[in-house]
Parts: sequence; C-alpha cells; structure tokens
Amino acid sequence: MTRGEFMAQVLSPLGRLTAEERENVRRELEEHVEDRMEVLLDMGWDEALAESRCLEAMGDPAEIGREMARQYRGTGWLWLGRAAVLLTVVVCIQALLGIGLLSSAWDSLAARFCPSTAISIGELKNVEAVEDLDIRAEVGNDVLRIYQVSVGEKDGQRAAMVLACMYDRWPFGIVAGGLRIRSAVVSRRGEMGTSGGSRGNYGAEYAVHWAPVEPGDAHVVWVYHGIGETIRLEVPLPGGEETA
Repeated sequence: MTRGEFMAQVLSPLGRLTAEERENVRRELEEHVEDRMEVLLDMGWDEALAESRCLEAMGDPAEIGREMARQYRGTGWLWLGRAAVLLTVVVCIQALLGIGLLSSAWDSLAARFCPSTAISIGELKNVEAVEDLDIRAEVGNDVLRIYQVSVGEKDGQRAAMVLACMYDRWPFGIVAGGLRIRSAVVSRRGEMGTSGGSRGNYGAEYAVHWAPVEPGDAHVVWVYHGIGETIRLEVPLPGGEETA
C-alpha cells in the first residue's frame, strides 16, 4: 500500500470535515509517518522500505479513520490546542448534564497512581518477565506515562510489550486523545513494532505497543509524535544487558 492510498483510507470516514480540516488531518498524519521514518532512516534503512514498514506498523487505516472520527467533535481537534475558556465551558457542560465528569476525573487520577493493566490481558504469551515503571513526559497540557514493560512471545516472536497512558495535568481536564496512533515502539536495531489496543475517555487514555527484541537487549524506545512535539522515551527491559 502506498502512502497516498493509506491517507485516502484514513480520511474516508471523515466526511464531516471541511477541506481545510481534512488537510490539517492529512498533514498531521504525514508528519507522524515522517517522524517514524526518521528513526529508521537514521539507522541506515532504505527510504522506501522504511516508509512501507512505518505504514504497516501504524495499523489498519480504516480503523485509524474511525478512531479519528470519534475524536472529532465539530470544534476542531482538541489535541491541536485547547484554550482555557473552551476547556472551562466543556467542564461546566459536563457538570450540568452529568455525562461523566466524575468518572473521567477518577480515571485521570487512576492513571497517575494505579494505571490499569487490563488492556494487556492475553496479548503476550510465555511471559519471561514483567517490570513496573514510572517514566513520564509532559506533552502540551498532558502527561505521557510509561508504566509497565513485559518480555515474552508475540505472534511466534520474542517481543517486548509496553503499556502507556496519557492524562491531562489537571484532574478535571480533557486528555488530547490519539495515543495509540501517535505512538510507536522501536527496537535498538530500528525494528518498528506493532500497535495494540487502546481505550479511555475524556480523563485518561491507554495504549499498548510491541517491538521485537533479542536476548541481551537492554531497552526499546517509545516514540510519540503529536501536538507539535516529538518525544522519545527509552524503556528499559527487565534483566536486559546491552551487548555489542
């Protein structure tokens, strides 16, 4: 699948958007692909192969389009910048209509102190080791948190599974969304992993990613691109010792 075909399938479910809004979405996706490719190109990969592998790792374009359509609320993309006045209005509406403000705040607090591991159930076989982590980085108004890594078997291959969540710095704030599609996990050899499930609400979002690993690997890298920022977080593997 070419990049153009991939973009067309992603944009297909977004019929409600204006031409300008669709162009903004396309540009955001292009930047996301370019950022993923940069990691592989820096490691000496051929450009065509790097692009093909990045598109494959992003997952089903139709599913990505549906996920973006759900995030879009007709007031613009929340993750492109949320003005304080707009945020206050949304919170007040939630409080008045009782549509989940307290539930979202509870999930936001849980992501800070005891994030859920339910998203990973059944995804990794023959688990060798599991380690809880607390790696955090600020992304605009949000905080990205890597909170667990496991090593085992995925689709017949040795792999590391990394769990992450994202939440607004204010417990009653709205998380930007799109954690899964804006993230990737890369091995120390530049092998792009695959994306798993995601879940969440206005208060917090969860995502899981995998990357192939070999004995002796000490880490993988979680790459996040969104809200005008690119963040790379080194995720240590349990018991890993880097080899030459």
